[in-house]
Amino acid sequence: MSKRILSIVLAAVLLLGIASVPAMAESDPYAEHLSFTVFTIDGADDMFDWPLVKQAMEKFNFDFKIQLVAWDSWDQVTRTLAYTDTLPEVLAWYNMNYSEYREWVEEGVFKALPDDLSAYPNLEKLRDTYTVFQQIQDKDGHIYCFPKIKNSNPVNLYSTYMFAYRRDWAKAIGYDFDPVQKLTYAEFVDYLRAVKEKDPGQMGNKLVPLDFDNGGNHWALFAQQWNLYVASFKVEDGKYVWGAPDETSLQGIRAIKQLYDEGLLAMDSYNDSNNAGRERFLAGRSAVLYGNLGASILQTTAKTLQSNVEGFQEEDLGLMCVTMEDGTYHVSQIDEWWGAFAFAANCRDEVMERWLAVGNWLLEPEQVETYAYGVKGSDWDYDENGNVVLNYTDADIAATGDKYYIAQERSFQKYFILEGLEVFLKGNPAYSSYIIDDLFRTNMETWATNASFKPNDYNLGMSKSEDYHAFTSINGDIKNIIIKAVISDDCDKIWNDFIAENKAAADKAAAALTEEFLK
Repeated sequence: MSKRILSIVLAAVLLLGIASVPAMAESDPYAEHLSFTVFTIDGADDMFDWPLVKQAMEKFNFDFKIQLVAWDSWDQVTRTLAYTDTLPEVLAWYNMNYSEYREWVEEGVFKALPDDLSAYPNLEKLRDTYTVFQQIQDKDGHIYCFPKIKNSNPVNLYSTYMFAYRRDWAKAIGYDFDPVQKLTYAEFVDYLRAVKEKDPGQMGNKLVPLDFDNGGNHWALFAQQWNLYVASFKVEDGKYVWGAPDETSLQGIRAIKQLYDEGLLAMDSYNDSNNAGRERFLAGRSAVLYGNLGASILQTTAKTLQSNVEGFQEEDLGLMCVTMEDGTYHVSQIDEWWGAFAFAANCRDEVMERWLAVGNWLLEPEQVETYAYGVKGSDWDYDENGNVVLNYTDADIAATGDKYYIAQERSFQKYFILEGLEVFLKGNPAYSSYIIDDLFRTNMETWATNASFKPNDYNLGMSKSEDYHAFTSINGDIKNIIIKAVISDDCDKIWNDFIAENKAAADKAAAALTEEFLK
């Protein structure tokens, strides 16, 4: 080979080698190793040994330190770091409130997330599904945090406050009810009267036909079945108005009083502590419970009743879908979130991109399975029929067990989304198809056929109006006023007096909200 030909060949090889460098970089977006700090309340000394964490760090070529803060000092520490511009690059943020978020965005505490999230389709889907993302945008449409979504209802955006009932008791007094039984409100009350009269559990004076999670403290929540805005403000004709004075509020209070006077509620429940009504239902004393009944709570409810009530089976628990006088199901929007992850203003672009990629990956089915069951092939696997088989006991994943990491590593996913994804995994042995599909999903789909829906108004949480915030304590007293009205001899007077005494302040607050958000 001549020197000239050899020179050409060597030059070509050199050029190919140089050209391959950017090509390799493009083919491996995680070629650069990154190190950064995450600010959070979730973590442990052995966190970096958890399989899900190790897999993430290896796949995405990064390592991170935890700046751990105790829950009781979270607000104070977070504010101090924000005001001194010393926040770590990544925040697994808790206890975020709207007004503070908006203030910090204006002050440049956070770095805006990419407007285009198509590179992170699982995160993009959450953003496009939940309404909170629209509310946290700045005037230019940018968002500066990613809310950690609650996953208690993946069917729709409805709240999980539902009516659970004892199907075995219904059958015992001659009612052939479906697992999810549709009733008008009049039919519902007639059923409660039949329960009281026939006493299917032979409970005598201990029988409670209708109970509420928190007893009388939830009567105001139940009053929303008549007026969805009984304890809130709503927008009418382009301005905010106080919802309480609407005549439907008093209709609801009268209806609750009728239930109370007829002995269809526990007579001393106006003085209940939290969860007293739920405890009565779980003890086998109540026929119907109105409460927060997400899928995991429904599963726990069924199991607890099986333990407490002799002969009770899972299929003896049912749900009721109750239409009100207008023929619709009155439902409110679910609480979508209560935390977020965010990035400090000085966060490097590559750190943000890497962390978003990790969050997107953790939402994929394979990682949700790891989060739920542990490592596939060693901690669990599918049998020949496609059923999930766990290779450990409850004792193994307890704090003293050798597979405790399975329970622990769930906190890693909470950096991006709140717990609940595993509940709806098909074939999850911890949850029955009866509870998930026949009850929960069917209830939500039934509501969707004819719902009067109250969406969340995030403006109320973001308001900076002194007039509005001065009124919130008065509005919060509606719970106690309804209790007082229900157990009184003249519920109309007590309610009307409350409205008259506070209407001027309410109108002032409503005008301030209108000026702040609707002008």
